[in-house]
Amino acid sequence: MEKEKQEIVKKEENKLVGSVGDKYIQMFADQAEQIMTGMGFEFKPEVKLALFNIGLACEKVLKDKKITWEQINRDGLASKLLFYAQLNLNPANNEVYIVPYSQGKNGAGVEMFTLNFEESYLGKKKKVKKFSSDELIDAIAFLVREGDIYEPHIDIFGGDTIDFEPVPFNTNKVIGAVCYLKYKDSSKNRLVEMPISELEQVKEASKNKMGGNLSPAWKKWEGEMYKKAVLKRALKDVNVEVDIEYQSAYLNTESYDDSNYDLNFKNAI
Repeated sequence: MEKEKQEIVKKEENKLVGSVGDKYIQMFADQAEQIMTGMGFEFKPEVKLALFNIGLACEKVLKDKKITWEQINRDGLASKLLFYAQLNLNPANNEVYIVPYSQGKNGAGVEMFTLNFEESYLGKKKKVKKFSSDELIDAIAFLVREGDIYEPHIDIFGGDTIDFEPVPFNTNKVIGAVCYLKYKDSSKNRLVEMPISELEQVKEASKNKMGGNLSPAWKKWEGEMYKKAVLKRALKDVNVEVDIEYQSAYLNTESYDDSNYDLNFKNAI
């Protein structure tokens, strides 16, 4: 069974390498394998395939921005790709965003870039669900708009419930964001709310850290960032137990996500 699995992964790998047509993806995979074996762990076929998929997504972003791999600062990039691959966060599923940042021109006059990754609320939810020790079934984040019927039933002892009837295709003003944590044990179900005033505070805090510049994520996906804000608040209370093999991936991706708020977003393209 394991041999058949490896053969299937190899076939998919070859398809991706052929479509990417670039030595760098294989180079990152080789470096990632060295990292894993150096830590005493197997570089699993499914992780390698996930890494190729992320590499393919990076390739697409670079082509869209007319940037070559030679213009990318590749220091530590293999580790980043490995961590997201271990967690199976796929840019194609909008679980992580890839954003190039300009570092200015080098001595030869060539503009150089770094590739940064920012988890979406979907990616953050997927990651926490994977390692929840209390059997979290789902973390449902949604926006409440003017005209929607929203009735929370909060129990201070646990087991929160909710009645929500959104207006179909509602494009009215957002008045808040909600995250509903659903557990296998329904008595643990919990509701977390953020009114629009608090969501705007999160947005403004991010903007202030950037010297008055909003990140590309806030500019392009404001609603998704609202949902990420409430989800992030809710997931702080979720108990997780991360296997030692995945601890570096979990902790480092959390660090990357937080450090993105300290980047100079005026250099993002």
